[in-house]
Amino acid sequence: MEIAEPIKVYILTGFLGAGKTTILNSLLSQFPGHKNIVIENEFGKVNIDAGLITEKIDQLYELTSGCICCSLDNDLLEVLGNILQNTDRPDQVFIETTGIADVGNIIGMFHMPEVQRHYQLVSTLCVADAENIFERLQQLPETGKQLSCADIIIINKIKHLTLPELVYLSQQLEQMNPLAFITTTEDGHVPLHTLQFSEKPLVPVSTASPVKHPHKVNTVLFESPDAFNLNMLVFVLDFHFNAYPDQLYRIKGYIRVKDTEEKMLVQSTGKYLHIQPAGSWGGQQPASTLVFIGKELKSATIQRILAPAIRKAQEKVERDRIR
Repeated sequence: MEIAEPIKVYILTGFLGAGKTTILNSLLSQFPGHKNIVIENEFGKVNIDAGLITEKIDQLYELTSGCICCSLDNDLLEVLGNILQNTDRPDQVFIETTGIADVGNIIGMFHMPEVQRHYQLVSTLCVADAENIFERLQQLPETGKQLSCADIIIINKIKHLTLPELVYLSQQLEQMNPLAFITTTEDGHVPLHTLQFSEKPLVPVSTASPVKHPHKVNTVLFESPDAFNLNMLVFVLDFHFNAYPDQLYRIKGYIRVKDTEEKMLVQSTGKYLHIQPAGSWGGQQPASTLVFIGKELKSATIQRILAPAIRKAQEKVERDRIR
């Protein structure tokens, strides 16, 4: 029996009033001839945004009993299962989360093996309102989490910004999330050709800036030639993600692991941690490179978190040498 191609998934997030639904309509209009399904989530019993979707879609699912990223985990999985029962499979699924969503958990769901068999998460897009993004960052931690989890950040409503203001905003967002591609729009129309769906290299921008950041979200880069003990690494990362969910938002990178020649891909968002083989190192010297995104992170703290996993690997080397 031929296995069907995974259904492509796009997650659209951003704070209330940023322009998510307008951008969703823009994206839908650029997939003529495709079968598109939209999953809309609004925090409340009535989903107002669903009525604003003007482009042609083949099916709309509305989740209104809570936030899609927390209490509705099971509801979302049920919807994804129902979609697979359709006689006519869709080409794509667009998920628009509520404006107060902590989107990390929903991203993590699409890394679960049983979900990955049927769905491919292409990209997470975060819409940032150019006029009040810094205010939102001060008010609500969810805004920083949404930006940190994005593969693409769309700065919307830029027409009232001067060029220096736009450059400054772009630089600040890039420092907050160096893993994301950043693009801009005045009115919510985003041409597909301007969106980069390929992976961005794991090289964060410099955190040095003469101007005080109007937010507390920052990036820490960890680099080391030392190998990790995989079991200990999973333990320390799981512990700290669960112990400090409001401080540590996202991890992504490649690591060197003791007793294997393969490099391993590390991805962590929300409550989900995934470490999986990512091929050989090729001509590269095996070494670990991890990008941490969170609130007021410090390099010394990251070093301290990871140290037990490196030390455990080194202890094994010493025991093997003695034998």
